[in-house]
Amino acid sequence: MKKLEKILFVITTTLAAVNLSADISKLNVPEGFVVSSFTQEIDDARQMVEGENFLFVGTKGAGKVYAIKKSETNKALTIVEGLDMPTGVAIKNGHLYIAESDAIHVIKNVEENLSSGNEIILEVVFDDLPRQTMWNPLKKSWHGWKWIDFGPDGALYISEGVPCNVCDETDERYGTILRLADGKLDIFADGVRNSVGFDWHPVTNEMYFTDNGRDWMGDDIPPCELNRVSSAGKHFGFPFVHGKDIQDDAYKKPDGFQYEEPVWEFQAHTAPLGIKFYTGDAFPEYYKNGAFVAQHGSWNRSKKVGYKVLFMKFEKGEVVSSETFIDGWLQGEESWGTPVTPLFLKDGSMLISDDKSDSIFRVTYQG
Repeated sequence: MKKLEKILFVITTTLAAVNLSADISKLNVPEGFVVSSFTQEIDDARQMVEGENFLFVGTKGAGKVYAIKKSETNKALTIVEGLDMPTGVAIKNGHLYIAESDAIHVIKNVEENLSSGNEIILEVVFDDLPRQTMWNPLKKSWHGWKWIDFGPDGALYISEGVPCNVCDETDERYGTILRLADGKLDIFADGVRNSVGFDWHPVTNEMYFTDNGRDWMGDDIPPCELNRVSSAGKHFGFPFVHGKDIQDDAYKKPDGFQYEEPVWEFQAHTAPLGIKFYTGDAFPEYYKNGAFVAQHGSWNRSKKVGYKVLFMKFEKGEVVSSETFIDGWLQGEESWGTPVTPLFLKDGSMLISDDKSDSIFRVTYQG
């Protein structure tokens, strides 16, 4: 690992260009729910995290991290720029953690510094990630964007997608969910093609993660997945097995190979990304301890699918059903938006980031 270094960034108050293509009237929500605009000033909005007074938003191609003061949701401040796909953001003890393709950074006491107008210091926390193999630039772009969050144990969990459509890399850290604690990086879940969302069940504390299935096996196979990690070190099949029992056409399953089957199979190519369990009281009791999943949508299927937010009903710790909660981003074969992830605020409302319409939507229950 490189020696810890600090980089100085100055907050810019220049607002992102407002994208007027977001048409909220086209979004369909269940009876009693209302969807509204939270902001349309985030260029390429991805993962979000709520602080005490600010919302922080990572981006992909924009290379920026934004801060939005919750009392002034029409103003998005760029607090960091020039990073490589800084999609992942998380908060712990008042410090904002940011994941780009090859490093984890932190801005300490981020809200205190923002409120007082202090300079923003970006500090390298960990940079020994497999994207450091820069002799092949494709390794950086293939599924290099990260989802991060702190688990019940206080460790930082990091998704690490594979640098390919389907492959078996010699660096075992590819195709995993990693766990970073006390400067040490371990593999928490293996055989994971490209997870861009995980969360912990509020009762069992087990991690559930989405996984995007491989391409070019056809319109309807293999399925995308929702997986449960019952204990550290489990293998989830990739690249040998997709879904519950679909064998890969290029990688033969080793003799005696053991893997965890998904707890739910999503339609192929729907691209499930962010997942969040609902634990509040602002929505009806029906949604309590269930999970909301954003489907980013297909890019190479003959007929487009996805482009919606699902609700996954749980009973006794098991997924029992999946239903559409919000759709309307896809109109025929044209999509005006691509949902990335839900996030529940302390006030009980749900935010949904959209990296195509550069928007964040807010969902409230008024039934």
